[in-house]
Amino acid sequence: MAAVGAVALVLVPATVPETSRGDTSLVSVVVNGGRTLELGPTETRTFPVEVTATDRSGIRAVDPIGLWGPNYSTLKVGPMTCVPLDATGTVSRCTGEATAAATSRVLFDDQAGTWFVDLRIRANDGDRYVSKSAGGFSLKRTALFDEAAAPTTAAPDQPVQLKARLQRAMWDQHGYIPQQATGVYLQFRPADSHVWTTIAVLDTDGEGRVSMQLPAHVSGTYQWYSPGDKWTGGATSEELPITVDGTAAHPGQ
Repeated sequence: MAAVGAVALVLVPATVPETSRGDTSLVSVVVNGGRTLELGPTETRTFPVEVTATDRSGIRAVDPIGLWGPNYSTLKVGPMTCVPLDATGTVSRCTGEATAAATSRVLFDDQAGTWFVDLRIRANDGDRYVSKSAGGFSLKRTALFDEAAAPTTAAPDQPVQLKARLQRAMWDQHGYIPQQATGVYLQFRPADSHVWTTIAVLDTDGEGRVSMQLPAHVSGTYQWYSPGDKWTGGATSEELPITVDGTAAHPGQ
């Protein structure tokens, strides 16, 4: 008679997510001073992370704390130093630093975008505040214009050609790549003004290039501007001044 083997069933206890408890609460989270963090293709940036929290017993520590973004990306935050903001000691501001390095093989192109702060705030009486997304911030790839060109002088109403190329950082390959099919603005500022006016909106071609021909009416300065998007920072080209000279050219010139 064949023996019947018993199947052992091993029960593994499920991990219970840590939750907040008590009166500990988060006041604010500020990353990089509230500014978008832009990172070039070979750049390393160290930036501040600031957490303000409150508890009747006072804040003991913010630990652990980290940053996470798209496609399982993470960055470490160094030790946080907490300082009370008032005489009662119920509100404290805790600060630390994180470092993002494009050459570290930790960041990749598809990890640009919106990032969040994952933290646990611990109070002196054992209370705590826990959040996986305590605050958000933007980490973007830098962009730049190169090959910006235009004539420096023109006769009244003479057609002039303005051009440039828009590129953005590649963290994967540590260089720049043309930014295709991206809307950019051609702006103009008259010689007697400090105000820029958008005169055209064009899309870059397959090589990231954009160009436009227009008549030169008055002296002034042109520039190309890209506002950027969720993943890429904005960029402004070098200024392109054109002087419109009404004096007739000397014969032979």
